[in-house]
Amino acid sequence: MIVDSIALSDFEVFSRIDRDLNLKGTTLSDFMRWTPKLETFKDILKTRSAAKKGVVATVLKQQYASIPGTSAALDQIEKLKAENTFTVCTAHQPSLFGGPLFVISKALSTIKLARQIQDQNPTYTIIPFFVIGSEDHDVEELNHTYVNGQKIAWNTTQKGPVGRFNNEGLETCIEELKNLLPGNEHDQKSIELTEAAYSKEKTFGQSFQYLLATLFAEYGLLVLNTDHVLLKHEFVPFIKHELLESVSKNLVLDTQHALASRGYEAASYARDINLFYLDNGYRERIERENGTYKIAGLNIEVNANDFIKESEEHPERFSPNVILRPLYQEVLLPNLAYVGGGGELAYWLERKNQFEKLGIDYPMLVRRDSFLIATGQDANQMKEYHMTISDLAIRSDVMVNELAERLSKSDLNLQSEESEILKWMDQIKEKAIVMDPTLGATVEGEKNKLQKSIEYIEKKLLKSEKQKLEVQLNRAKKLKEKLMPEGNLTERKENFMTYYSIYGQKLFDVLLQDFNPLDFQFKMIVVE
Repeated sequence: MIVDSIALSDFEVFSRIDRDLNLKGTTLSDFMRWTPKLETFKDILKTRSAAKKGVVATVLKQQYASIPGTSAALDQIEKLKAENTFTVCTAHQPSLFGGPLFVISKALSTIKLARQIQDQNPTYTIIPFFVIGSEDHDVEELNHTYVNGQKIAWNTTQKGPVGRFNNEGLETCIEELKNLLPGNEHDQKSIELTEAAYSKEKTFGQSFQYLLATLFAEYGLLVLNTDHVLLKHEFVPFIKHELLESVSKNLVLDTQHALASRGYEAASYARDINLFYLDNGYRERIERENGTYKIAGLNIEVNANDFIKESEEHPERFSPNVILRPLYQEVLLPNLAYVGGGGELAYWLERKNQFEKLGIDYPMLVRRDSFLIATGQDANQMKEYHMTISDLAIRSDVMVNELAERLSKSDLNLQSEESEILKWMDQIKEKAIVMDPTLGATVEGEKNKLQKSIEYIEKKLLKSEKQKLEVQLNRAKKLKEKLMPEGNLTERKENFMTYYSIYGQKLFDVLLQDFNPLDFQFKMIVVE
């Protein structure tokens, strides 16, 4: 149940570009092809083609063969082959135990959007997809998570694409997880799922896929790991185009300059060649110099003809970076919309010209739902203390002052009295100037002293009232810290198991009911 909400554009926890993106009539619309409205999908559907659905279905069948209890997903895979089937998708790198709570938000927002489109367009089949970026090599970003405020970290020395890591050493993290779960009703289910997902015979990417596929099997979500040779073969023309012509860099830079003219910083860094050379143990930049290609960090140099031939015969060795990854995903799927967080959509905004130049359909950009989970007691306390969601975004000392004024039975604001006094002083000044023009400055000085005196009195009144309300204000500060620890959204840090252990699958059902990725609201949700 939603107990409070605020427009994303008004919640200053988010970046400027994130807030501006979610304004009605946003100036960022120049960088999007489609207005994020439900009725727009009728127009998008008229422009879409089948894409590589047969290949994707084949890969999904292979990947789901080792995931038990997902028969509903197999039905979805079969539907994927039909001409009237389209997708909406989100994406994320494989993360320890599912990563921060916003990963779950991505999945549920995508599921909800697919259902909304389906309801409005019943002659089509709309399938929600979660694409796993298994080739990411930033292990420091993905090897840890927080459960009940405590950090669990996987200390692995493996290098290269994180999705290909073996799970050696994760048993220690699972034991830590067991100790951090406080004995709630659904703890055992959480542990059993984690142990099954992160077993030693799987890779880290397979574990992440297993976890998401199992959690959301009944909701129709398909989870695709794009680190697959068959999928890479579909991307060969674009790999070659990037190697030979470096077309992406200037297109992205031009868009970044246009965004910069409106005050927005670049969200990504475009290189001459936006591909990595990939294998187990490494993922290194590709550079071109004097007609040859070099693999940075490996001391490998290959002549142009041989390297282009290798991209045709072994495209699995070529990995798109952040500049090309959105294109790779959209080449594979008949996609109507991409659902992502503010940071992701910032770099998607830099891609429209690139998509158009390369002849790839550019999807609608939809901001995932953003939220915090509160208990019924939390919600009641917020009402009691006259707190709103917007209070959570400001400093605690500022919030306390504002709450003291709201809770006080007295009027602590002397603005009307100050206005009257200053008006009298202006009248006195006029009289004084008539008698002696040099007295104007004297009166003005006394007027300034009076203003400072009134401000001093206001501060004393506020201090007195804060002392009377000390108990309530301290509770309000503790509540703020609970809901947004150290000023951070729990969705950005806390693992979903912190809440799943309490609510089980009901957590997803309530969130799915309350989510609406097209309403541009930050929501406070009570699951109880």
